[in-house]
Amino acid sequence: MRGVVIPTTQQSPQDEQENLLDEAIQVVKVQSFQMKRCLDKKKLMDALKHACNMLGELRTSMLSPKSYYELYTTISDELHYLEVYLKDEFAKGRKVADLYELVQYAGNIIPRFYLLITVGIVYVKSYPQNIFQKDILKDLVEMCHGVQHPLRDLFLRNYLLQCTRNILPDEGEPTDEETTGDISDSIDFVLLNFAEMNKLWVRMQHQGHSRDREKRERERQELRILVGTNLVCLSQLKGVNVERYKQIVLSGILEQVVNCRDALAQEYLMACFIQVFPDEFHLQTLNPFLQACAKLYQNVNVKNIIIALIDRLVLFAHQEDGPGIPADIKLFDIFPQQVATVIQSRQDMPLEDVVSLQVSLINLAMKCYPDQVDYVDKVLETTVEIFNLEHIATSSAVSKELTRLLKIPVDTYKNILTVLKLKHFHPLSLYFDYESRKSMSCYVLSTVLDYNTEIVSQDQVDSIMNLVFTLIQDQPDQPVEDPDPEDFADEQSLVGRFIYLLRSEDPDQQYLILNTA
Repeated sequence: MRGVVIPTTQQSPQDEQENLLDEAIQVVKVQSFQMKRCLDKKKLMDALKHACNMLGELRTSMLSPKSYYELYTTISDELHYLEVYLKDEFAKGRKVADLYELVQYAGNIIPRFYLLITVGIVYVKSYPQNIFQKDILKDLVEMCHGVQHPLRDLFLRNYLLQCTRNILPDEGEPTDEETTGDISDSIDFVLLNFAEMNKLWVRMQHQGHSRDREKRERERQELRILVGTNLVCLSQLKGVNVERYKQIVLSGILEQVVNCRDALAQEYLMACFIQVFPDEFHLQTLNPFLQACAKLYQNVNVKNIIIALIDRLVLFAHQEDGPGIPADIKLFDIFPQQVATVIQSRQDMPLEDVVSLQVSLINLAMKCYPDQVDYVDKVLETTVEIFNLEHIATSSAVSKELTRLLKIPVDTYKNILTVLKLKHFHPLSLYFDYESRKSMSCYVLSTVLDYNTEIVSQDQVDSIMNLVFTLIQDQPDQPVEDPDPEDFADEQSLVGRFIYLLRSEDPDQQYLILNTA
């Protein structure tokens, strides 16, 4: 291991990291060159010594996770040359025991473990039907426990995963369960590696002084993909069908995610879950996934997780030539109930987040069940029950979310008469303050005019006038000062143009309509 040269002049942290990384990569280049040279001369023992020197750079504690990642990537690329050479040695009949004995000479644990993984994986690739394959993979994942430093162990396990992901026993491949293992062994292998990597990732938040916590969290963000790669690997196994996903994979991952009690890890891994596994799997496991959301750490932004899942399923439902949502899966029976449970489990959830979830639910109802007006009204009813305040300030985040919620049916139905079927639309709009009620009234009338919707009965006129009454009658909460003349003229112009849409072929009905207006 090189000695660290302490600069005589003060450097910025970024410059210091760049210098340390440059020094390490220079050592890697020199040692990898010597390693390749010795391999070309068939001097395996000397080549392994240079490989150890190269891998020794990964023992450093001076590099940031980002710089360490660059160093690790460079060294991993160089190890590929050694892997090719060892595979050729196996093909020529060299015994695995000989190579294992050679790499044991590595004095430090990090170089030794990287070399043991390299030798073990080459052996498995060379003899895929060998009786030792399952045992070798199990030994390698257990071996990584010997590294006590979380960052180093995290990268070591990532190296193990990258080396093994293409050789894990999968469905459709000829295997002998007693020798090479089967798909269940592959799932167990990746789940174990995932659990250990997640624990290491979570442990990193406790390394160092408390004043550096924000810095450590940023660094952990940079490393999240290492942990998520395990989920990607699981999703790419052909043998992971819906049944195995439900019975083994989902429960194994959710148990680890919920129990880690770390907001960063939980939020990332749940989002990763949604991204990497197929929509068909999500549809079959909505209840356990959403139940896990209710158990997440209080600091987790669970709203984003649920909205991401709903948005993905909505896209799936609208795929051209896609199967759509199976008839036996009642999305609108599942989501509102589970979302309500999540909200109840988080008493301090911001009100705007609660309304955002209702926005997502109303999108789900309108896009997946366009003919079910009662589903939309059910969301509005739930939202009415959630509110316990009178007027919401126009500038507030809650007001913005509530505006989004109420505009969705207006925009989607494009017909005010359909909106009138929503019994809870008007009661919900009453929670706005004066300015927001006026704005929503203008929006409703503009939509009616845009689509030239004719109003043909007195009941319809009554309902619409009730909906836009802020433009017609003085309000107790309106400002004392006179309104802006131009704004007032525009608002009254909308009302005047709306009157022209009030027409009925029945003279008596027309009289009642005009009398109401």
